[in-house]
Amino acid sequence: MIVGTAGILIVLLILGGVSDADVEADVGAENVSQWGLPKAVKARLGKGGINALAFSPDGTQFVVGSNIGVWLYDMATGKEIAMFPGMCQSVAFSPDGRYLANGGGRSREHSLKVWDTATRQEVSRLDGLYAGRDLRFSSDSNTLIGLSRRGVSINRLYVETGKRGVTAIEDRSLEQVRNRRGPESYALTDDKIAVGGRDGTITLWDTTTGEKGKILTDGNAPMPVPVPFVRDQDLKFGDEHLPLPVDRSRHVLALAFSADGTRLASGSKDTAVRLWDTAVTEAPIVLQEHIGWINALAFSPDGSMLASGDTDTAVHVWDTTSGALLTTFQGHLSGIVALRFSPDSRTLASGSVDGTVRFWSTETQEALPLHITGHTESVKAVSFLADSSRLASVAFNGIITLWNLTTLERTDIEIPERGDMLSGASFSPDGTKLASVSATGRIYFDPGTGESHSTMTHMGKNKVVLTDVKTGDQLATFISRQRHAPRDTKLAFSPDGKRIALGGSGNILVWNTTITDKDVFLDIPLTENVPVHGNGNRELPLGLPFHGLHHLATEVSAVVFTPDGKKLISGAMNGQVQMWDAETGVPLAPFLEGDDPASMIDGNSISFRDAITALAYVADKGLLAIGSYKGTRLLGRHRQIGLKEIPRGARRLVFSPDRTVLVTSFGSRIELWDLGTGDKLTPLDGHTAFIDTLLFSPDGKTLVSAGRDGTILLWDWDAARGGT
Repeated sequence: MIVGTAGILIVLLILGGVSDADVEADVGAENVSQWGLPKAVKARLGKGGINALAFSPDGTQFVVGSNIGVWLYDMATGKEIAMFPGMCQSVAFSPDGRYLANGGGRSREHSLKVWDTATRQEVSRLDGLYAGRDLRFSSDSNTLIGLSRRGVSINRLYVETGKRGVTAIEDRSLEQVRNRRGPESYALTDDKIAVGGRDGTITLWDTTTGEKGKILTDGNAPMPVPVPFVRDQDLKFGDEHLPLPVDRSRHVLALAFSADGTRLASGSKDTAVRLWDTAVTEAPIVLQEHIGWINALAFSPDGSMLASGDTDTAVHVWDTTSGALLTTFQGHLSGIVALRFSPDSRTLASGSVDGTVRFWSTETQEALPLHITGHTESVKAVSFLADSSRLASVAFNGIITLWNLTTLERTDIEIPERGDMLSGASFSPDGTKLASVSATGRIYFDPGTGESHSTMTHMGKNKVVLTDVKTGDQLATFISRQRHAPRDTKLAFSPDGKRIALGGSGNILVWNTTITDKDVFLDIPLTENVPVHGNGNRELPLGLPFHGLHHLATEVSAVVFTPDGKKLISGAMNGQVQMWDAETGVPLAPFLEGDDPASMIDGNSISFRDAITALAYVADKGLLAIGSYKGTRLLGRHRQIGLKEIPRGARRLVFSPDRTVLVTSFGSRIELWDLGTGDKLTPLDGHTAFIDTLLFSPDGKTLVSAGRDGTILLWDWDAARGGT
């Protein structure tokens, strides 16, 4: 189903290259793909996932803090005015509107930045500041107060002079914070900082002294539900009812202070919103209407209303005096991540992981026509469509985007049976078909990292859906019936696009998509310790504990066909790399034998010494590149190369079209390695979160990268390789 079509707003031909003169001559609101580009990047598709929202003090402008920068919009038209680059987890205007602060990300290179709103230039004397998890300007706009990126100190920045002050927070040393498991939530007001934890407690600290204050606990709340998760409800999917696992713990995911600091709202995984009086330690008012985890909260400036958003699609607005539900806003396709009221409290903005910001009237309780698009949270897969002028991408939530790089248009298509997220996705070699595995559950994105935290169950017993990319029509389905499907399902098309390899826990299934009247597949077991059951599918090795088990040694973590389609190469979590006959399933070359898990902790998790993360193979050179946790190795018969091993891991690997450079990525950086000399070339920095896709255009002129910051970067390969 096509859910929306809009211009991509690119005024220069993306793959034709642009000059500095071109950019300077056409700095208009439509040229957003060219704003703030890293070196060697020709264009950016997407604006980064939504982390924070803010209205300007006069309400005429609006900002979205995303994974790649702060986007400034005109409230009258919804048009982009400017983009201030740099990962943003928190954002704030000064009360007089002179400054705009970006809290940065959680790594040191994503530092706090302050911009002059009149000149749109960064205040240069503030270079080198660490990031801020939450930000607030003083009433005179001269001082910026923020919580440090790890939540261990309160930082003060005197904007006019550039002077800084740091106050340590009691009982929150760096070592103590590192030992805490899971994300924390934060809220900041003039005199207090609140931190919410996994156990449901909220601790307050004094912003001036750093001394610990009250600890807020809801004594009437039910005890947390331990892992494994309870079956909270059944989700109807086709003709099946699937148990939906839900973490119903007290883990606090969202906090917000009222403007005067007397009220504090909290939202947790138990789906309840709690309204606290910060002057007392009495039980809170509990607001219960949500289905999903609560991960977004905002008070209206006048304090009369509280908005709450969840990992479902609902936005509720409450009366803060009575606790009554005033209205519910529906319209997003995915979970809510950010909320903000306008200065006059008449408008509520909601940001979602569906990539949109919507605006709602709190007076009429209706949706406003203005909305902002293009903020994809995470790009799951990318492919060119036959030539180098069209691109297809799919987001983590199953929305396909077709990018026409010649006519400068984009089309968004919702695939059928997409669920809440895709646990696996792969495009056919010509980009016309998408194979995907959907899952349902709660998903929470941690601002400043691009990482997600979720519970999930596969839909339709690990159903693989084959979708027509251009229409969104479902072409075929395949039920693998794997008893324990991987959390991150690996899919790979054969070069002719007729077969799909599906990596499971203990086996690989090769599905022949040309036969649609029944499931025809080849089942390849990775280990002999897997008994055969039922229709030929395999179950997990006997004797292993399943509850809370994160990974299994025989889980397929990478799979790729050879260019002729006759062979298949797989990598597993235990470090095993094996080549198979793709027609018969007969094992061929055992590249790496693998190893046993390093340890098992409390019967619930396995750690691996050197899990395989990526594979790339070129037949004409006889080279196999293997990426793992520890490093990257090259194996094969070709002797005339200087690169044998890279002492760092790689999540993604691809050979350059001329087979002279190996392109790797592990985190957000792309590294280039000369195969002949073994030298490391100039790295490519442009993403702010993990990269999930690396590929070259059919003409070999463009390197495409995409990942969890929600953007696709198109690199000029000649410029990237030359380091210019």
